Amino acid sequence: MSLRKLLWASVAGMMLAGTVVADPVRTVFTRENKFPQAMGWEVSMSGGGSTYEDDNAPDRDTFYLAPGVRFGITERLAARAEIPFHWVTISDRFAGDRDESGIGDMSLGIDFLFFEDIFRYAWILPHAAVTFPTGDDDKDLGLGKTQAKGGVSIGTTVHDVLHFAADISFVSNGSMAEKGEDVVMGSLSLVWDLDERASLLGEVQARDDSSDPDDSYVLRGHLGMSYRINRHFSLMGYGGTSSSGFSEDFYGMGRLVYQF
Repeated sequence: MSLRKLLWASVAGMMLAGTVVADPVRTVFTRENKFPQAMGWEVSMSGGGSTYEDDNAPDRDTFYLAPGVRFGITERLAARAEIPFHWVTISDRFAGDRDESGIGDMSLGIDFLFFEDIFRYAWILPHAAVTFPTGDDDKDLGLGKTQAKGGVSIGTTVHDVLHFAADISFVSNGSMAEKGEDVVMGSLSLVWDLDERASLLGEVQARDDSSDPDDSYVLRGHLGMSYRINRHFSLMGYGGTSSSGFSEDFYGMGRLVYQF
């Protein structure tokens, strides 16, 4: 059974300190970044940036490039790896400005198609990832701790072109508001296929690590588009922003994927 219509868990779910956390936690059935076939390979190059402004902390602009690879172990199981390179600019009114660059935190993950109905509409997809502290946390290039993430996604398709998905995930050491704290995240996603190559996507995420003491959670939302250039190449891009309980003002990301 082909998995080419499933989108893997994003870098966003890994929640790296000092990195962009914009990737959709779980969107599905796009034209971009589909599962490779059994024993098939896929390579990708991601890039993006984000801005952080907080009255109680230094302002920070982060940019990154991240080569990645995925391998289809079976038709229902895929493994992935990614290691980012970051450029970080920090503006501190007390300590001054500084620029940092270097390798970020390497991540390894796995996705498993637990269930898919005979029409390939409804599906259940558990996923997991581990992030290793390969980046220098003193330079805001990494978390400084090993991070683990686990979750499950559920989705379905309506009228053959509208794809809905919901995801719930738990991330150890994943909080962006309090370093070292765990975080629970949920997301609702919608993908609209415009034709056989192009899709529009939208997603809203909720997290329980708000930096505002008056809010118990924070919302993030983004819009984007994916386009399958040909049978080998796919392209995706999107941008979004966060509610007042999160210091991330704006983020954007793009990814080019080549599938063997």
